[in-house]
Amino acid sequence: EDITSDDLQSAVKEGYDSAELVKRFTTVTMGPLQGKIELMNFIAIIAEATGKTIAETGTTTWRPMYAPVTLGALAGRNYDPVRYSSIQPWHDAHGAVPMVAGAWIRPEHYGDPEAEVRRVREQVGIIDVSPLGKIDLRGPDVPKLLNLLYTNKWSKLDIGKVRYGAMMSEDGVVMDDGVTAHLGEDHYLLTTTSGGAGRVWDWIEEWLQAYRPEWQVHATPVTTAYTSINIAGPHSRTLLSRLTDVDLSADAFKFMQVRTGTVAGVAQSILWRIGFTGELSYEIHVPAAYGLHVWEALLEAGKDLGVGAFGIEAQRVLRLESGHLIVGQDTDGLTQAYSAGLDWAIKLDKDDFVGKPELLWQQQKQAGARLVPLQPVDPSIVPTEASQIIRDNGEIAGRITSSRHSPTLNRSICLAQVDISLSEPGTMVSVRLPDGATIQAKVMSQMSAVDAEGTRLDNDTVPQSMITFAEPVARGPVALGAATTQIGHWEVSAQPTTAALTLEDRSALAKIEVRSRANGTVADKLQTQFGRTYQAEGGTLVIGSGPGQWHVISEVDSQASALADLQQLGDGGDELTTAVDLTHGRAMFRLTGDEAAELLNKLCSLEFADDMVPNGAALRSSVAGVVTDIARNDRSGQRSYVLHCERSSGQYLWNTLLDAGNEYRIAPTGFSAG
Repeated sequence: EDITSDDLQSAVKEGYDSAELVKRFTTVTMGPLQGKIELMNFIAIIAEATGKTIAETGTTTWRPMYAPVTLGALAGRNYDPVRYSSIQPWHDAHGAVPMVAGAWIRPEHYGDPEAEVRRVREQVGIIDVSPLGKIDLRGPDVPKLLNLLYTNKWSKLDIGKVRYGAMMSEDGVVMDDGVTAHLGEDHYLLTTTSGGAGRVWDWIEEWLQAYRPEWQVHATPVTTAYTSINIAGPHSRTLLSRLTDVDLSADAFKFMQVRTGTVAGVAQSILWRIGFTGELSYEIHVPAAYGLHVWEALLEAGKDLGVGAFGIEAQRVLRLESGHLIVGQDTDGLTQAYSAGLDWAIKLDKDDFVGKPELLWQQQKQAGARLVPLQPVDPSIVPTEASQIIRDNGEIAGRITSSRHSPTLNRSICLAQVDISLSEPGTMVSVRLPDGATIQAKVMSQMSAVDAEGTRLDNDTVPQSMITFAEPVARGPVALGAATTQIGHWEVSAQPTTAALTLEDRSALAKIEVRSRANGTVADKLQTQFGRTYQAEGGTLVIGSGPGQWHVISEVDSQASALADLQQLGDGGDELTTAVDLTHGRAMFRLTGDEAAELLNKLCSLEFADDMVPNGAALRSSVAGVVTDIARNDRSGQRSYVLHCERSSGQYLWNTLLDAGNEYRIAPTGFSAG
């Protein structure tokens, strides 16, 4: 719209003597109005300059859309997937204030975060930490992988032990951190930050596939296969001992150790002792379908101990009192390991690890920022996070990364990134607040503001005898209606329907992921390849989900026998073969009806016509923003698709399918035996 007649006439003189050429040379009519107002003036000027009539000059070519169309209309519905823990129904029913953490809905607090902190310090509290990233690692070369990706050493981590690790990108910047447990021979469970699970899994696969393909390691995401609960406080040993067959005595189960056993009647539970809150605490990972049962059993068993739930806000206060950093909170995209205070976790005498050259350079340079504990001189002032730390000349020398009021100390406490010249204990620094005021704060000598000696990580409590608790009931990811029934250990829907298009929750079926060579003997035994399915005798469905990856689906409660059989497939061969139970980690639905393909076409970028996705085909795509495995598996000649995704996304995907299927009169239907 800012093109002048002189510009147009100059273009003609340059030889651009058609309306189309002048348009491209000058960008006339390419502004927000798209020529709706200025077009005829533009054509008239060109006609005059070329000695032609307006009719002879002609207009430029109109292209869709003639009338303005919003980008949202072109892109279609905006899907915003959310993820839920198996304990979410309890949080909703007990007044949890929700917060969004990545794609997860989590309880920020239950009304009084400071009271929740005091409960953990004085009695016992439990927190739902299910979003914690979890990756199952199997194979003889797992220690090599851990040594490569973490800054510390892993070759001598004994079975039954847990170790903290910090992971760097190649420029030495802190990428993630977490603990990894050695569960058994060639079997480890690696945990990541809640927001880092996908990124770390991608990082592992990149190294294994692109740079170390000869290493025998299989990495399987199992974040939503387990409900994770942290039990923290002086009475945590007493509480957990009432529900588990694992010996929790201080000598039998030491700090940074791991055990497997039964919790509240739920087998295959994983327990480890760690101390993110600074208290005696146990983190338990139980098969996700039983997560709500275990949570409620803990609350019932600990009534006399004062047990209660605590949320993310209380956890942040507790960890700050204990001096533990949060990656992404106390670090940013430029924070290298020494700047994060991770000196103790860096072993430069290792042969090599990702980020080592940069960290070696940082150590030698002795410059940059350092993470330090700060306490304001005025204990009543809590500096806003991101408040600037300034020198006397006004130069910025750091920032507050974490700050809270500590109910334990009744004062404000902080972590801060400051220039190394200001990092010595006892140094006074100036903190500029958002309102322009400046306060003084002191660099402390210990990261921990509470119990710097770590004496609260254990106590003289002794385990108690197990008590009677309710029989475990497994529940799927989808809220059930009034009509329910029990099949095996699972509570499932018994909702009848006569609708032509139905959606059925099949999450109770056993689901085993098998990994092996794509064209080896195991592939031959499973009788299907990537992109296809095989229906075995007895109803077992084998889905070729990826190159060298299969999902084997069988009847309810058959996972133990199926796992045993599948683990033997690779016996006697030279190919690494692993089988991981994902029964509790995958939501599974069956969409059946003549209009099923039309519904999927609305939610997925793929075309589900018969010539594109015939019966027996398998694929992986995004459905309403959720990564979903889809297998065409017609029933009695009727079009039917099996869809499965991570359990935490199940309720969202279920709701979205029903909402999008309203125009086809879709209806949920009860669990069928077939």
